[in-house]
Amino acid sequence: MSIKLEIEEIKKKLTNHSKNIELVFNYLDELVDKKENTAPRKKIGYKNN
Repeated sequence: MSIKLEIEEIKKKLTNHSKNIELVFNYLDELVDKKENTAPRKKIGYKNN
C-alpha cells in the first residue's frame, strides 16, 4: 500500500471522527436545553401530613 493511500484513509477517518464528535456535542446541547426548560414535576406516592 502506498503512503498516499494510507494518508487519504487517515484523513477520511479523521473527518468521520470529527463529524461524530460534533454530533455528540449537538445531542448534549439539546439534552441540556431540554433539562433547563422542563417544568418541575409533581411528586407522586404516599404523602405524610
